[in-house]
Amino acid sequence: MPAARVRGTSDFPQHAPRMNKGATTLATQSSRSGLDSAQWRQTVLRFEDYVEKSRQAATVPELARHYGEAIRQEGYENCILTTLRGRKVGHVAWFDFPDGYADAYVEQRWEKLDPVLACTLRAARPFFWSDVVEQTVLSKPQITFMDECRDLKVHSGLVFPMHGPGQRLDVVSISRRVADAPDRHKASLLHALSVQTWTRYLEISQEQMFVEAEEITLTPRELEILRWCKDGKTRPEIGEILAISHKTVEFHLCNVMNKLGANNQITAVVIAIQRGLLAL
Repeated sequence: MPAARVRGTSDFPQHAPRMNKGATTLATQSSRSGLDSAQWRQTVLRFEDYVEKSRQAATVPELARHYGEAIRQEGYENCILTTLRGRKVGHVAWFDFPDGYADAYVEQRWEKLDPVLACTLRAARPFFWSDVVEQTVLSKPQITFMDECRDLKVHSGLVFPMHGPGQRLDVVSISRRVADAPDRHKASLLHALSVQTWTRYLEISQEQMFVEAEEITLTPRELEILRWCKDGKTRPEIGEILAISHKTVEFHLCNVMNKLGANNQITAVVIAIQRGLLAL
């Protein structure tokens, strides 16, 4: 995924659509999305048709095919459904990108540069990639990364974060291959389609409805470093205190953040306190 200001309420519903009342939920957005009543009736019909197709899908590839067809009708050709674990992409349910993009993303370790990925970890609701560009000061490598994505026909996207139990974060990200600007009036429909897809994916893959909180274990060294972080020590200072290099400190902190699903060490300390791993 690459990038983008988190849009206001005029572009997206405040809450994910309820699938058993999907048409009603979508209809309530008409006055805020700039569509007339006839256009919204067509939108609701397209959504209801997709719900039926997704319910009939018996396998993940079949569901992915239906979703791909639905978003192409709205002008989006690329998509991915994946789980994020910190800054790393976890299990990928499916993806559809132009040739060369996925290989380049993995081989060049673009997840370390991707500003969209970083914003996804903090997002409370869907956002356009262009929002990140408008609200974030990008580094030169990040600008180059965004240019390369555009050259590979991956740009002008939308991200739908799906928060699960514990620290789980599933993400549906869609993007375009053509230069035309996306139609923001379609944001609510695309959100509804994506939530329905994610819900059906969990059903097909037989995910548990209620999940016990995952037990997280930190090593004694990881806990020791995290305690010093809580006390406000910098990484070089922690390295000096423990007689280890700051690179070793960074290695342990990276492991801690991945285990806790945190995107920085301050968040890691907060989560560790919340889970009873660190004392106040």
